[in-house]
Amino acid sequence: MGTAQKEGPLTPRQQTILDELGRRGFISTNDLAVRFSVSDMTVRRDTRVLSKRGLARVVHGGVSAVDGHGQSADFAARVREDSDAKLRVARACVSLIGERDAIILDAGTTTYQIAQQLPTSFTGTIITHSVPALQRCLQLTAARTICLGGELLLDSQAFNGPMTVGAAAGLRAKTAFIGVTGIHDEAFYIERDVERATKIALMNSAEQVVVVATHQKMLRYALARLAAFDAVDLLVTDAPPPREIENALSAANVKLMVAA
Repeated sequence: MGTAQKEGPLTPRQQTILDELGRRGFISTNDLAVRFSVSDMTVRRDTRVLSKRGLARVVHGGVSAVDGHGQSADFAARVREDSDAKLRVARACVSLIGERDAIILDAGTTTYQIAQQLPTSFTGTIITHSVPALQRCLQLTAARTICLGGELLLDSQAFNGPMTVGAAAGLRAKTAFIGVTGIHDEAFYIERDVERATKIALMNSAEQVVVVATHQKMLRYALARLAAFDAVDLLVTDAPPPREIENALSAANVKLMVAA
């Protein structure tokens, strides 16, 4: 009890770090130093304070949220991969969403960031089979959330299978945001064929299909071919794609949005 009484309030910078962790789950030490124009040492002092109070976890390269937002360790690790690029893509996607739109969020770490970046004032509808996205939806109290059930895939933290496909078939949204593993040879690729039927069902349930992918996915194959370029309306990425991909997207009438 005495220790708790001696703890003063968080500084404005520490509170800002904590708030941002609530949105992103992980922030690198370098990002924080640049944002606040302070040294890495100063950042580490702040994050140690948060860690000692049980509000955050100091990890290699930065600081992470304590609860992980209901994520598995594997999912949380993938969230941290190329996190800045995913954040830029997510913010660009949010700029496409009207405050009352019905949207579909696919499973994956980039689409999860879209959920994280949605403002708490969002009054539309979120349709998703992603468990981490659903965790974020608990904080979006002005929105309507529809969960697509099915068999839970622990590694992808998402529901999948015939029940998920059937539930998606009965719904209609303005935009579906779909994650992929690779983009190559005029097609989008995913890691496992078992998820293909669910992703296709989500795509078929939307007026507009938006694929979200960081630059690391370019010219990269994966095990299963999801769809040709012409099945998609827009690709949102964080850097200009290689010329052959850009030309193929244009030929398939797929719009390209490069996040700032």
